[in-house]
Amino acid sequence: MKCARLSAVALGVAFGVVSALTMMIIAWAAWNGGHGTQIVDMWATIYPGFEASLKGGFIGGAWGFVEGFIVGIVTGWIYNLCLCCCSKGSCCCGKSSCSSCGNKNENM
Repeated sequence: MKCARLSAVALGVAFGVVSALTMMIIAWAAWNGGHGTQIVDMWATIYPGFEASLKGGFIGGAWGFVEGFIVGIVTGWIYNLCLCCCSKGSCCCGKSSCSSCGNKNENM
């Protein structure tokens, strides 16, 4: 079975973009129609500058990208580590041993 490793940076960018868009849309929805004001108020206590306004949406988008990027990189790294360590008898890295998990492969 071929191992499908993830690019942690690409996953980080994808998570970051989705998180940024989510925060921007929620901030602007609260600003225009009052929908989501409670979550904006809650997130505003965590993210400085985030509020229900045009400017607050862009600030929230920046915070969302940073947070999503970090979560995506960590998720990709953990996935690749588990993939390497959990494969039976071989290391997905293509090496005879994997320094990140200590997997020794005698077949290579």
